[in-house]
Amino acid sequence: MDDLDIDLDIDIDLDQGAPWASVTATKPAGGWTGADPRYRGYRAKRSGHAGAGVLLDHRVRVAIDLVPGTAGGRLIDLGAGDGFVTAELGAKAGAALAVAVDVGFPDPLAPRRRKVSCVSAFVPGPLPFKAASFDVVVSLECIEHLLDPDALLEEAKRLLKPGGRIVLSTPRLDSLLVVISLLAGVQPPGVEASSRRRYGNPFGEQRPSGHVHLFTRKAMGEALAAHGLRLEAYREARFSSSWWQAVRASRRPGPRDLAVRAVLAAYDLIPFKKDVMVLRAAP
Repeated sequence: MDDLDIDLDIDIDLDQGAPWASVTATKPAGGWTGADPRYRGYRAKRSGHAGAGVLLDHRVRVAIDLVPGTAGGRLIDLGAGDGFVTAELGAKAGAALAVAVDVGFPDPLAPRRRKVSCVSAFVPGPLPFKAASFDVVVSLECIEHLLDPDALLEEAKRLLKPGGRIVLSTPRLDSLLVVISLLAGVQPPGVEASSRRRYGNPFGEQRPSGHVHLFTRKAMGEALAAHGLRLEAYREARFSSSWWQAVRASRRPGPRDLAVRAVLAAYDLIPFKKDVMVLRAAP
């Protein structure tokens, strides 16, 4: 696919495939970036690991399960990272066209299973697509990084065809892990006091997550309703595997890390108020 500069104010003819749109990337404070290989939603299996391919994070697997079939349709992934997960989402939907939108595209950690059209643009937009262009709009753990989360919901609804669906995931502010952390007097994971450093929690990685706005389940339901969207399906997912991947990539795990991992493994067995809410919504 050719690397093209286009005016973000014009509409892209999706029948010709979505080209790249060039914009200037701004790196968030604290060194956080979606290009970090520890936060792609998947990881390549280690050499010698039984089987082949990649391991999808639990939160990504749950989101894929909620993607509706749309044989021959169009799917767009907002805040798509390297587009690997976009390919998985598109394959599940049976979409003829899968479009990944983010600021810049690092090389995927493993080959994508299908072709993905990549558009480099700031989310939430406005994005260079005609209204009612997509059967499925996906945004996985992007909304919490935005200064204006309502703008993402507005843009997702604008892009949606009649009868289409939105699949969205975001950390849950009222998760059991957050509640336990507050009761223990430590800053909850992913709930930041600063965009530069991680304060108030000695466990895990000490770099901020880049989260700006966080939702309880109730708040998310109200936000959807405010934009004329109804909740159609709701699931919860765990984030501990991603946390462990980040720790291992940052340093050699020590006794405290191993102890936290054991606690999180037990925590993951609890079937309610998990770390990430995953939902499907419709107009």
